[in-house]
Order: sequence, then structure tokens, then C-alpha cells
Amino acid sequence: MVTSGPRPAPGRCGLAEAEPDELGHEVLTAWDGFLDVAQAPSTDLSLPSRLRGWSGRDVLIHLASWPDAQVLESLLASAASGGHGTAPPPDERNEQLVAAHRDATDEEVLAALLAARDRIARFFHSDEAGTWGRMLSRSTAGPLPVLSLVHAGTFELAVHARDLTPCGAPEPPAHLLDRGLAALLDVTGNLAARNGVDIELHAQTPAGGWAFVSGDDGWTTRRVAPGRLDGVGVTGSAADLLDAAAGRISLGSLLLTRRLQVQQLPQWMRLAPLLDDVPGLPGGAALKTAVTGLSGVAGGVGRVLGRLRR
Repeated sequence: MVTSGPRPAPGRCGLAEAEPDELGHEVLTAWDGFLDVAQAPSTDLSLPSRLRGWSGRDVLIHLASWPDAQVLESLLASAASGGHGTAPPPDERNEQLVAAHRDATDEEVLAALLAARDRIARFFHSDEAGTWGRMLSRSTAGPLPVLSLVHAGTFELAVHARDLTPCGAPEPPAHLLDRGLAALLDVTGNLAARNGVDIELHAQTPAGGWAFVSGDDGWTTRRVAPGRLDGVGVTGSAADLLDAAAGRISLGSLLLTRRLQVQQLPQWMRLAPLLDDVPGLPGGAALKTAVTGLSGVAGGVGRVLGRLRR
């Protein structure tokens, strides 16, 4: 019987175990990095982005806070009712949102984007983060702690910052890419734990990286220092790892040129059972399944490490 009312995560819960003030600082710094990219003098939001059919302005519209689209409020409402079930993929809703606000000026779009950042700041600077942080909320990847979902949005910010490159935008700051990678590993750890896959998996860049360990009691997510990768994982630049995750670049070319390198392929394939069960990653918005792309990189079978909501 499905019960109503808030439900805390039953065991270890990755980055949601961090102090809210600490995690909030990381999330808001990532948002500020994205805003710097979006508002850079060289960024022309009227130009096409990397997303087919979407301008830079369209990319920002679906990340912004509007009267008809308030992601954090939806997460909290879901947590209040128990966070049961799996949300549908957001593609159709995103298209509707962009169509509804396509006539907004650049100034109005940027103001709505700032409103989204400010709402997250209020969440972390109030009692909400402590009260709701570990409560489960419905998402496209199934029930996840609210803090996991709020942080998962940094993956989307990191990839969309790179989507603005054809608009003349500068490269995203390293911190934004790093948090996007952290979000990717964190949600993948949840999916592995929830599906009974006990594994330790690393994503390593020259500057370091992130790893998760999943088990019967949930999952943990930690930073990995620079150096040689020992164990199951993938190495490459943060930009390449994120682009592969979002399906922005051919996995085959990354593997053939050794820009991505995979270790211990048989262990990777233990994640395969997750591929058909999870329609997408959260963050109110984030990715499709992190696990899809991670296994795709490992197997070279054309699966991608996630797709952003469109």
C-alpha cells in the first residue's frame, strides 16, 4: 500500500548527506558560472545553439523560473506527498514552455533565469534544505532525495553552458563542469543502489574526478584526487565526459581517439539491467539516464550517457 506524507531516503544517499550549507555553496557557484556564460558580452542569444531547432534564448527559457514553471516548488510538493512513482520524460513540457515564452526579450529571459537561481538560494538559506533535503521526491529517475535533485540540475547547467558555444559564449568555468560530473555520478549511484548493483565506479579527469560506491545500504559519492585510475571507470576531460553523457558527441570517435578510456569493461556491463527501466534523470529537468551513457561508453554500443530534457 502506498502511504502519503514525506518519506526520508532509507539508507545512504550520496551528496544529499552533505551539509546543506556546503552543498548550497557548490550549487549556487555552479549557477553563477552558468549565468556568467549566458550574460557574457560575446553571447548572442538569438543565434542557434547546439540543440537542433533551439536558439540560445530557447535554452535559457526552459531553465528559467516562470509562473507556469517552478521546478523547486514541484519537487517540494512531491516530497510532501511521499515522492512516489516516476515522472514522465519532460520533452513535451519543455517544448510547450519554450513556445509559451518565445516572445520574451533577452532581458526578461535573463530575469527569469536569475529568479530560478534566487529561489534555489532561498531554499539553501532557509530551513527548507534541512527539513526536506533527504525526503524523497518524484523524478524521471524514480524517487530521489530533494537535495540530490536540486544538485542534479548542475549537470544540465554544465551541458547547456556548452550548448551556448555556437552563440559566441565562452567556455564554462571548471567548477561548473566539475559539479556537472559530480551530479552525473551521484544520480548513477542512486540508480545502481536501487537496482541492487553493488559497484564502485569512477569518472576521472586530469584535475581529479568523482566516484560512487553502491550497496545494500544505499550509495556514497566522493571526490577523487588527480592521478592514475585504479578500478572500474572512465577517464577523459570533464567536457568530453559531459558531452558524451548528453549525447552531444560521438562515443565512437571519443573511444577511437582515446579521448575517453574505459577500464574493466565486464564490471561496467553489470549496469546494463538499468538501461531499460529508467526513462530519465531528474533535477526537475536534468538528464536521461546517467547509467545509459556510462554503460554505452564502456560497451561502445552507441548508448549515450544521458540526454537533457528538451
